[in-house]
Formats: sequence, C-alpha cells, structure tokens
Amino acid sequence: MSTILDVAKLAGVSTATVSRVINSPKTVREKTRTKVTRAMKTCNYKYNALARGFATKQSNTIGLIIPTINNPVFAESTRGVQDYADQQKIQVILGNTYYQNDQEEELVKTLREKQVDGLIITTTNPRGDALKTLLDENFPFVLLYSTVKSGPLSAVGIDNFQGGYRATEHLVKLGHKRIGMVAGNFSKSDRSLHRWHGYRQCLKNHGIDYDKNLLAQTDYSLTGGRDSAKKLVSLQNRPTAIFCSNDYLALGAMKGARELGFNLPKDLSIVGFDDIHIASYVIPELTTIRQPAYEMGNLGAKLLLQRIGGKIKPEQLMLESSLIVRESTTKAPGIPNN
Repeated sequence: MSTILDVAKLAGVSTATVSRVINSPKTVREKTRTKVTRAMKTCNYKYNALARGFATKQSNTIGLIIPTINNPVFAESTRGVQDYADQQKIQVILGNTYYQNDQEEELVKTLREKQVDGLIITTTNPRGDALKTLLDENFPFVLLYSTVKSGPLSAVGIDNFQGGYRATEHLVKLGHKRIGMVAGNFSKSDRSLHRWHGYRQCLKNHGIDYDKNLLAQTDYSLTGGRDSAKKLVSLQNRPTAIFCSNDYLALGAMKGARELGFNLPKDLSIVGFDDIHIASYVIPELTTIRQPAYEMGNLGAKLLLQRIGGKIKPEQLMLESSLIVRESTTKAPGIPNN
C-alpha cells in the first residue's frame, strides 16, 4: 500500500505539501496541486481520514439531528448544513427523532460514540437531559429552529411568537373573527407552542375572545392536519379561517376541508407556516409564513464549526420571517371585497 512519502517522492515535493493538497488545496499553487494529484493516482494512494483523526483528535464529522424526514422544511435546512460542511470538507451524519424525546437522547448518545466533533440539533425538548449533559460536558452543539434567545446555548432560529402573530393578524385584517388553529403537539415542539402564543396575543390585541374549542393539537402529519381541520369545521359555530403551525399540516387541512365540501378560500381561509417549495404549487396556492430554512442550516453549520474550532462564547441568531400572501386566504364571508 502506497504512503504519503511515496506520493511526495513521485511528485518531487515534501510530505507537508502533499498534506496541504489533501487538507487545504486552495493554499497550494495549481501546478503543484496537479503534480500531487497525478502522483496520488499513479500510486493509488488512499487518504486515511481515520488515521488523521487519531492524530488531530478530530473525526471531521458532525451529527445532524432533525425531527422528521417527511417535512420538506427540514430537507432545506439539511441542504444548508450539508453545503457549508462540504465547503469545509466535513462529513455529516443524519439522524431522525420522529419527534420522540427518547429517540433524540439515543441519537445524541450514538453519534457521540461515533466520535462526531459536534452536533446540530432541532430538539423536541430544549430543557431535556440530553442537552443538559452536552452543556455540562462542554461538548460542541448548536440548536436549529430554536426558540432560545439567550443563555449558554448556541442557536439559530426565528421569532416563532412573531410569526404566529403575523399569520393570525393577516386573517384578522381580512375580517375573520372565528379563527381556528391546527397545531403540532406542544409537548413535542416548543416552536408550535410559541406560534400558538402569538396567535392568542393577536386575538387579544384585536378584541377577539379566545375559544379553546378552536384549537386542535395533533401529530405532524398530513393525516393529522386533515382530521383536525374536519373536526374544527364540523363545529356548530365553525371557524371561517384556520392557522396551521406548519405547511405540512396546512396541506392536510386543505384536503380535509375539501372532503367535507368546502370551497377554498371562499368558505374557509387557511394559512400555513414554513413556505415549503410545494406551497406555491398547490391549488389554491398556500398563504404562509416564510422562514429561511436553508440559511438557518448554513449558519448553524458555521456556528458549530466555530465552536469546534475553539470559539467559546455562545451565540443566538434570530433570522427574519415574512408573510407570503397567496390564494388560500380571502375576506371573511359577508365582508365586501372592495
């Protein structure tokens, strides 16, 4: 088996130069890079990343833990993490918790056993034992889609309270007073809880009484959105609009309403949250709150690698969300369109 010394001799350079070509190619002149690359191919040299890891005490891998692979919003943030990691020649290992606290704790344990250098986590429980242990042991990690705005945790997120408020206010301005909410279970997502707080505060600020019967908590699935919407629109004093705490639930809610014969948005306005790619392709196109998922993942990876590199001070980055008005919302029944 060829060694780095064989490559260096054939290319006529030092072993340090070969190492730079492998680990930091941009620091080496193109002509030299070409010579070394050719020599590596001729020698059939295989770079042993594991051996380098033992020497540097780093594996050049990070773990990424998400709640579900089904929701496209997490695919976008995963792409953001992956793109930044690729630029830095870091490998990403992906894990899926299915919104289960015990699964999250197990994944943290497993990924640490695999010697990852750090973790990026979209957590189901920001006050859970898994995160507390990571903090106590000073293990590098960053929270994604986080509601944390201060303290010892590094995090990237948006203001979910503000997003929930903005979505609800859009419906209020269209004249809706009976506004339901289909929310992911609060016990599994503090993001959903914060969006609900924004929804309630908006109702209060506009003099609309909160009706607990207009809240449906469910699992994060199309079926959950469909069944919850059916439940709400079957009430005797039904809502004329529904705010869903993510687009996935909103797509299910749209199907559920249609199955009961509702015309969207004439009979029922629906607002989602995330602005997943398909939101602008369904009929009617979905009004939603856009959060910058790709940028969030990219920044999360950058923050984590800074932490791994020795930056001790935690940072919390809150990105901007925005209301995207499309076809799934209109003025409440009885409100003139002019």
